[in-house]
Amino acid sequence: MILRYLAIPCGLGLTFLILWLMWPSPIDPIRWDEPAAPALSGPTAPDDDLAAATLYPVGDPGTARSVAVSTDGMVYFGSVDGDIMRLRAGIAENGIQPEHLAHITDEPIYGLAWIDESTLAIAAASSLHSLNLTTLEVRTLSSGSTSQSFGHLTNLAVAEDGTIYFTDSSTRWDHASRRPGYYYDMLENRPNGLVYAWDPQSREAIQIRDRLYYPNGIAIASDGQSLFVSESFRYMIQRIWIAGPRRGEIEVFAKNLPGMPTGLSVDGKGNVIVAMATRRSRLLATAHRNPGLTQVLIKLPQWLRPTDSRPRGFVLRINESDGQIRDAFHDPDSALNYLSSVTVGPGGVLWLGSAFGGIIGRFDPAELDDEPAQP
Repeated sequence: MILRYLAIPCGLGLTFLILWLMWPSPIDPIRWDEPAAPALSGPTAPDDDLAAATLYPVGDPGTARSVAVSTDGMVYFGSVDGDIMRLRAGIAENGIQPEHLAHITDEPIYGLAWIDESTLAIAAASSLHSLNLTTLEVRTLSSGSTSQSFGHLTNLAVAEDGTIYFTDSSTRWDHASRRPGYYYDMLENRPNGLVYAWDPQSREAIQIRDRLYYPNGIAIASDGQSLFVSESFRYMIQRIWIAGPRRGEIEVFAKNLPGMPTGLSVDGKGNVIVAMATRRSRLLATAHRNPGLTQVLIKLPQWLRPTDSRPRGFVLRINESDGQIRDAFHDPDSALNYLSSVTVGPGGVLWLGSAFGGIIGRFDPAELDDEPAQP
């Protein structure tokens, strides 16, 4: 009798299991034998440096993924609703709210950079814009190249001649939808990303590199000869030559980093500053090495999927000439997790954006050595 009562639920459970295993997976991952993560020791040893950062709450998660700072101390950032906001650092603690400047688009804002002292270049999810801060005139510069539309723009950098270099992290998914495209890209681990250059003369976006693994941060080298581009889910930074005798070449600048590199900046002192979203994950390494298992687990409800420890963001300072890590700044409290950008502001102060924190971080490395910041 007991077996009869158990037969029905067991049969239903077995049927559900078979259907679940047969149900198509939404992703098609490839195997990558991810190298073992380097130990956090020596120049990357954990510390509490970022505990000294000043945090400015500025909005909902997704606000201030990228930050631009003017010479007069104004801090500009984007919102998930496609707006550009302005904040004067140092007064947020007194309850003064960010000022709304302009509505750019109905998509989230991901990247900001200066074209000149009064004009911002803006990367929205699938379009490139500019904003004149004097007239508040908004211009749409591009929504794609002559061959295809943009997929998921993230960060940008502007050269002295006005050329805007920017990353299209992935053309694989509709990143404007509620589907977690970045998460699928992280698990699939396929080269769906590109780097573009927007030419101010022709006013066209030109593809300069494809088949990159989620290119994210981008910065122009101090000599203007090359670009640094982070590939977040491969834990590396590429160097793409854009001028000189090596123009068109690409080489690995830094590889097997101890976390996920996102935003990049150069500090004018021979360093590339790297925002690291979080440390390396053993679960993600297992997923990369076992695509079949990944296809099965992605079909589970989110609350049933295995999760890793809480994210721990940090910042690396890498020698621009040889790609060697000089030092690292860690956040012991995970207040600055999922870092998405880093901007070197006046006086060498680092301004940090977060993908999901809704905060801006201000951190002055000079204060660690009791050295006064430059004016």
